[in-house]
Amino acid sequence: MKIKTEHILTFLKIVAWLAFVGYAIKAGAQTVALVVGFIDPTLAEKLYEVNPLLLKLRQHNVSFFVNAMSLVVFLSAITAHVWYLAIQLLSKLRLKTPFSRDVARRLEKIAFEILGIWLINIMGMSYFKWLEKSTGEQLGNLGIVDEFFVDCRNCVHRFSNFQAWH
Repeated sequence: MKIKTEHILTFLKIVAWLAFVGYAIKAGAQTVALVVGFIDPTLAEKLYEVNPLLLKLRQHNVSFFVNAMSLVVFLSAITAHVWYLAIQLLSKLRLKTPFSRDVARRLEKIAFEILGIWLINIMGMSYFKWLEKSTGEQLGNLGIVDEFFVDCRNCVHRFSNFQAWH
């Protein structure tokens, strides 16, 4: 039995909706964890999507915790938005005219948002490396590079080596 293109597009829409809902829930849970962690860190330990390594930052400085959690929340939210744009793209895609101006514009917007995620991810990894040096806590990558297309650990390592030379 041959799979038709319409069935594949329908399947992709379902996958995009699942990814969008998953990242939206993740961003919402992380936002709640940020607010609760700011108010009562002992209660925040019991919440969904709170990273205990980030709660350690709160012991050193509340602004470290708020900045790091805000970065993680922002990355989840912008990733959810990319999936929402993918849903819109798949909804507008027509097999008779797949490369319309509207589809091209939506693809361009998705590409720029993914590039933005990558750049923010690089800055976030640099910030987390700085936090490790400042606090003495081993934070690791905190999972912010796990979902993205480009693993920025090597970029940050090379960037920090470049700074050491100059």
